[in-house]
Amino acid sequence: MALVVFRSKAAGEIYMFAETARRLLEIMGKTDAERGVIRSEEVDGALQRLTAAVEEEKTQLREERSRREADERTGDAHAERVLPITLGQRAFPLIEMLRAAQRKRVDITWGV
Repeated sequence: MALVVFRSKAAGEIYMFAETARRLLEIMGKTDAERGVIRSEEVDGALQRLTAAVEEEKTQLREERSRREADERTGDAHAERVLPITLGQRAFPLIEMLRAAQRKRVDITWGV
């Protein structure tokens, strides 16, 4: 499995599996390329899109949890489910890097 490295003068390097990185880059509106840059003037928009996607997922997970709890109360409980790693958990390091880059007004680059 390939790794993608995100770099910025505002934060330390972040290593991420390529599949996860592609998903996050797509959410931020970046093309699926082996290398690229989020320019300092693009950081605000990228951060907004990524945090909005994380919030949307949180809302969906809360709704699913409510349905599951309602099923348990009515006796329609299913086998215990293992919860997957969320988008928010995977995106957290990159969100922090975006925030640091936003404060310092610097670019973020990525590459395989």
